[in-house]
Amino acid sequence: MPRATESAAMPWLRRVGLTTPELVVVTDEHELAPDGPAFGPPWVVKPDVAGSGKGLAGLVHICRSRDELSSAVAAALRSGAPAVVDEYVEGDECYLSIALDENARGAVVRVSATGGIGFDAHEAAAVTVGLARGINDPMVTDLLDRAAVNDPGLRTALNSALQVLWTAFCDAEAVLVEVNPFRWDGQRLVAVGVAVEFDPHGHPDAQTLRPSGLVEPDPVVDRAPTPRELAVREADAAEPNRAGIKFFELDGDVACMITGGGAGLLALDYLTDLGIRPACYLDASPGAGSAKLQTLFSSALSVPGLRGVLFGGAVLSLADARDVAVEFAAAADRAGFDSTRVPTVVRLAGPHEAEAHAVLRRRLPGALVLDRAASLEDACDLLLTAMEQSSQELEGLVR
Repeated sequence: MPRATESAAMPWLRRVGLTTPELVVVTDEHELAPDGPAFGPPWVVKPDVAGSGKGLAGLVHICRSRDELSSAVAAALRSGAPAVVDEYVEGDECYLSIALDENARGAVVRVSATGGIGFDAHEAAAVTVGLARGINDPMVTDLLDRAAVNDPGLRTALNSALQVLWTAFCDAEAVLVEVNPFRWDGQRLVAVGVAVEFDPHGHPDAQTLRPSGLVEPDPVVDRAPTPRELAVREADAAEPNRAGIKFFELDGDVACMITGGGAGLLALDYLTDLGIRPACYLDASPGAGSAKLQTLFSSALSVPGLRGVLFGGAVLSLADARDVAVEFAAAADRAGFDSTRVPTVVRLAGPHEAEAHAVLRRRLPGALVLDRAASLEDACDLLLTAMEQSSQELEGLVR
């Protein structure tokens, strides 16, 4: 799905009528003025990548001095993307999202009086809205009541923001618009974090209403597709009404199975920085379904010569973690994968994550399952350690 980076999404939100923080994009830490940007301090620094989950991945830094700003920008640039320096906005956090639901021929609108890092979108009040019917005032009033939004000023601001985002969502043929968080200071409702995805087959008129510079996180592959890539393409085409899946084989020996919001691309960078050669890149949108996920995961796990596996996704994913874990375990059985012989690190969070972890520990007894406090970088470091220990054990057996 085409996605907007932070530097593309924020101007788009301003254009459709929302308030956003001031920001600057930095491609080299030496570009920073001696006193920092014209706004602040404090400043918020993050890599300019598409999708949510940067906070729980440990990629967002609040800086209160010029030295802290320089260090945070340098860290963000190491991700391989430019750095975004945002104005820091005070206020109470809340949540709003609109996500396409093709099975219901509409979109699920979610609102919560709370939000921010670690917020589970499935805890928000939700309503499914038909695209043809659209959203109306009684529907919004009921949604805000169930979301326990009691502040009259915040209710008015969220009502206005929802109407604006609904129009933008439909006009641009979006698949997901998620603002997490909005910050409310009693006067302004400011969109601080945003994830936006669009239908890749949208009407030309709709595409003109989208942010500029959308990214499609597909590695360039200048060769004939492998049998596993073809199997994934066939599974994806067999269910066109379900969310899409993607799979690309690379030339390494560690399966990088991280999905959602650019997290997989960050994982590729982290693994490569550690000297690990990824064997594949994949992605799946929420709602892909059992058949697609099993084909996707079993294709990755059946790449010849695997020495390690990194599995999981963006922490703020809307996908049910328990369902993902069940499909991963089934795919491991299907591929004949043995987690007690191949080092496997899992960083999976989201709705029903406790049940997901229980499934994984029971069905993949060799897997190292991390909780949501662990960053994606932590998971990569742990995988390297597990692989080194495994190699040493093998060397000991050979001797």
